[in-house]
Amino acid sequence: MVRIPSLAGGTLEAIYDEPAQKSEARDAVILCHPHPAFGGRMDTPLIAALAHGFVTAGLPALRFHFRGIEGSEGTATGGLVEQGDVVAANHFLAGRGIERIAWVGYSFGALMALRAIAEGARPAVYVSISIPTTIIGEDPVRLAEVERAIAAGVPTLFYTGTDDPLCDAAQLRAWCAVAPHAAVETLESEAHTFSIVGMRTVVQRTIAFVTETLAS
Repeated sequence: MVRIPSLAGGTLEAIYDEPAQKSEARDAVILCHPHPAFGGRMDTPLIAALAHGFVTAGLPALRFHFRGIEGSEGTATGGLVEQGDVVAANHFLAGRGIERIAWVGYSFGALMALRAIAEGARPAVYVSISIPTTIIGEDPVRLAEVERAIAAGVPTLFYTGTDDPLCDAAQLRAWCAVAPHAAVETLESEAHTFSIVGMRTVVQRTIAFVTETLAS
């Protein structure tokens, strides 16, 4: 367990997993968990599986609890300012000499990462898994954030199940229509919470996209 200095003061509870055999490459990945009000934690099965998968692939993985959750200090706001926690995690890794940092967010975590990009953060890669497009809806302020994030030019993969009621693949494609650096992929017959088989596929595809992008 490690502690990440929070931009709001105090610290965030986190786990930093590193491969047994360290690489000379200064790359790592940050994993952002789903909405805490619905049970999202850094040990959510998909987040834990991603951490294990990235470490097995040779990439250190940092996962953390958003402010006010479990051992993280501060007050949870339901997404009003939690994008700052993603930035704090990025600062933590940069302070350890990591040069290229990929961000992977699941649901709420994907939305917070996207908002951080819209506000000026620049990860090396961004993977959005099941981002809740229903929360963004047609709200002009939130849509403007999406536009700014995609316009930033960060290599991006939006990934979702075809049966996800919270993430509309058609909406994702509309967002990325004029962005050659952003792709949308779907997993047939999977919903917002993935099956065991679906989760394995998500992990494999996410790791492949991140490692291939970092290698290019």
